[in-house]
Amino acid sequence: MRVGVGGKTVHSRFVKTDAIVLNSTQFGEGHKIVKLFTDSRGKIEASAFGARKTKSRFGSKLEPFTIINLLLYRKNEESIFTIRDADVRYQCVSIRSDFSKYIIASSLIEPVIKFVERSQTDLKLYHLLSDSLKVLDRLVPEKGEYLLSMYDTKFLSIQGYSPDINTCIKCGSVLVDRKSYSDYNNGFPLCNICKTNSSTFVNEGAYRFFKWAKVHTIENAKKVKMKDSTLVNVREIIEHLYLFTFHSTPKSWKQLKECFP
Repeated sequence: MRVGVGGKTVHSRFVKTDAIVLNSTQFGEGHKIVKLFTDSRGKIEASAFGARKTKSRFGSKLEPFTIINLLLYRKNEESIFTIRDADVRYQCVSIRSDFSKYIIASSLIEPVIKFVERSQTDLKLYHLLSDSLKVLDRLVPEKGEYLLSMYDTKFLSIQGYSPDINTCIKCGSVLVDRKSYSDYNNGFPLCNICKTNSSTFVNEGAYRFFKWAKVHTIENAKKVKMKDSTLVNVREIIEHLYLFTFHSTPKSWKQLKECFP
């Protein structure tokens, strides 16, 4: 964007930006509409002409989970972007070849697709998602749900849900002996007085995980260790928090539960 003759604002037709490919849909003869999460424009859509053709210059660059650098063009502010050029920054090879990692990666990007407003620039969220995909690509599959749980905790925090886990979110009282509860109507944490019949008890391991996840980077997912019962408790609490915050959960979680029973 620049100032033109007479002080009028002139928008540049070309934009250079880093982006994460979220998904794409087909249109026309061999073309794609690609949904992207960019570091400078937030979530946008861009057309990629010829992307589905055998000899496409884009190749696999516009596949989901790929981190790319783009040259975009649009005629004016109302027009959809067109992808003029793309270079790969990072390609998640093992995610594409491992079904369990693919499901985790789908669960990472779906909250951005479903709950983040279009053209809402958020550099912190961009780096969280790109870092999470890179770490997942190198991570052993058994640690995938730990990484996802850290990501969900941080995603909710960026979206404005970051309660003090030492005090009841409803009445503000300090939790006694760190005993707390969670439910989808009231959130987390709840004290013994504010809990309801539908509330879930938060065990000691889950409490420690949420406290730890708030202050450590996503790269530390490989260090997480927890009992299966604790992981079940953590995922249930996260489900409550999505329902409490967004009144919905990612559809990819259904496959996640089938893949990690």
